[in-house]
Amino acid sequence: MRVVPLIGVMMLGAGAAAHAEDDVQLLRNVGNAGLQQQLDGTYLHQMNGMLETFRIVRQGQGDNVREKRTSLDGPSREVVRQGNELTCYASDKRALMACRISAMRLFPAMLPDDVEDISRSYVLKRTGHDRVAQRDCQWLDLQPRDQQRYTLRLCIEPTSYLPLKAITLTPRGDAVEQFTFTNVELVGAKDKKAYKPRLAQKMPIGQGRMMGAGADEAAQSDVTGLPQGFRLLRSAQRVLPGAGNKQVRNMVLSDGLVMLSVFAEPAPSDNAKLERAGNLHGAINMATSYQNDVRLTAVGDLPPTALIALLKGMHIKGD
Repeated sequence: MRVVPLIGVMMLGAGAAAHAEDDVQLLRNVGNAGLQQQLDGTYLHQMNGMLETFRIVRQGQGDNVREKRTSLDGPSREVVRQGNELTCYASDKRALMACRISAMRLFPAMLPDDVEDISRSYVLKRTGHDRVAQRDCQWLDLQPRDQQRYTLRLCIEPTSYLPLKAITLTPRGDAVEQFTFTNVELVGAKDKKAYKPRLAQKMPIGQGRMMGAGADEAAQSDVTGLPQGFRLLRSAQRVLPGAGNKQVRNMVLSDGLVMLSVFAEPAPSDNAKLERAGNLHGAINMATSYQNDVRLTAVGDLPPTALIALLKGMHIKGD
């Protein structure tokens, strides 16, 4: 009589494992489509009471993928991608900086390379169906396991897995940022000129997606006190643009979905050491805090209060 419940438990466990595996594969498909799916479309970016329109064209695969997104209103700018390398083009320096900031989140590539780590801090839920840009789609919600992070909602086209709409929600359920296609064809533009920049000012901005490579075991121990689910991806000395030859320590942290850049540098002697937090662009926020004589600055898609809490709780070895 005790065999039947045992078999039931084993079947339940196998079912849960299979469902988790299905979730990982689903997110992997969504991530690949967001980065690789050939397309030609127009999307809206809504944030901070502002609305921008972009055209995106993409063709090719892997390192040979070519992509260009062009602003159709606001400062004239273009973001060109070849493989994983991004370059901003603009009409002037002001527009070039606007391009660099807007390139922090490049819809529809909303997921990292290594989606298996997402389950550390988020639960995937299928929450219904909708229609976007005259195409049917299914809502997928990545809900945080705590109340300190954003929820990411994606409406996925079922055959291509392409995100047609993305909404970032605060812990209270308010939308802080939204991307949505108004029209999209799942084929790339055939005209080669569509992928070439037309603006004169140029600024390389590196890789355009969170890479899955993690820090080694020794480097992991360099940072402690991080919120549950966060780990160190990279740590290096960097020279910040516009700071002369001044070097700062740059650490890249991730909870599987969110990626944060944390900069550690000596605090100026005349600084009042006031904590600050505020919005930078859409769901991207920035916060500054202090530990002894070290100034810490964090930038990433985490609510401002959560950024401050992270900086206050983390401890950097040697600082």
